Amino acid sequence: NNYLFPRGIFIFDFNTVYKYAAVIGDTTIAENREDCSFIWDNYYHEAEEINEYDLTVFVRETGQKDAEIYRRFQETHYQRGYRLEQMKGYLRQAGLVFLEALDADTMGAVRDVSERIYVVARKG
Repeated sequence: NNYLFPRGIFIFDFNTVYKYAAVIGDTTIAENREDCSFIWDNYYHEAEEINEYDLTVFVRETGQKDAEIYRRFQETHYQRGYRLEQMKGYLRQAGLVFLEALDADTMGAVRDVSERIYVVARKG
């Protein structure tokens, strides 16, 4: 709110609790691509509504003549899932007016199975 002009528009997106609890939580995703590969292990913590994921990426080194050498990188991330009603409350607390929400995949109405949501708000 502090950085918007009067009646300025704020657009953002967020991942939903549904996405973490029902879609990617407690799964492993792996892909083998031409220049890199990755393993993405998800662990959903239901009480906190937080998805923890460990990401291991193997990136091919450039300039190797006779061997394919890959460098391994590892990261751990934490992401919280939200519900639209929670976001509306946060917007009110910040002095913003909720205008619209859209399902990020369909650009239609938000549904119980929406995984990511776009929100449009305005400075009051």
